[in-house]
Amino acid sequence: MSGALLLVAVAVPGAYLAGERRLHRRGDRWPARRTAAAVGAALAVLAAALVPALLPGHGHGHAGGFPAHVVVHLLATMLAPLLLALSAPLTLALRTLPRAGRTALLGVLRSRWARAVTRAPVVLVLEAGGLWAFYLTPLFHLSHTHPWVGVAAHVHMAAAGYLLSAVVVGADPLPRRPGVPARAVLLLLAAAAHDVLAKVLWARGLPGHGGATAEVRTGAEVLYHGGTVVEVASAVALFGGWYAREGRRSRRRARPPVAVEAPAEVEAQVRAPAARRSPVR
Repeated sequence: MSGALLLVAVAVPGAYLAGERRLHRRGDRWPARRTAAAVGAALAVLAAALVPALLPGHGHGHAGGFPAHVVVHLLATMLAPLLLALSAPLTLALRTLPRAGRTALLGVLRSRWARAVTRAPVVLVLEAGGLWAFYLTPLFHLSHTHPWVGVAAHVHMAAAGYLLSAVVVGADPLPRRPGVPARAVLLLLAAAAHDVLAKVLWARGLPGHGGATAEVRTGAEVLYHGGTVVEVASAVALFGGWYAREGRRSRRRARPPVAVEAPAEVEAQVRAPAARRSPVR
């Protein structure tokens, strides 16, 4: 698991920065805040990869391992996807990929599959359902005896976390993105599902006596409070973006029209009937 996280922490920012350099060579600009978000996502994944070394016991099913596992979950499947969505990777790819790559990516974004998985109810089921299925069924125990189960579960949760963040706060083009009120409701429901899961784990523990009660409760508290921090950050990004967009629209509406003086010959061509127009030389 740590090796896969290290690979992601190196490959994703490498590809992102390569695309940004291509833009700069063309003379185009790219917002620094998006680059900072991409670097932040890579650092979150890197930190998740280092947690097993810093907190021994992770990944063996022992009592002391569950809080560390929760920290990995928060960093790799919640914080990193949020920062990645804020970095607009799809927009960067559409501006830097060769024509064939852009055509393929646009085909995916416009496909029925993309329209289906970005619908708010589907995003909520993928996000909350994956969490509940992993922590409240034998999947959690299987992830320790069969590591590929844990990798597959974390890939699903990271992908679902990215989908949620992309729909709620992402700057990338998405088919039929809901309005701000609907996105706020989606975020609220996802946060509620996350908080209820943490409370269930605190009260009932992991399936099959997956750890000492005290350690499982510590992990549940980390899950609850850490998840709240990420969810509040998502809400700030959502409403901050909405406020900035509305401010720009208000300034545009309040700006007086600018009169542009056109050359007399061009003005005559514009005013003349279509049948009498002659090309401007």
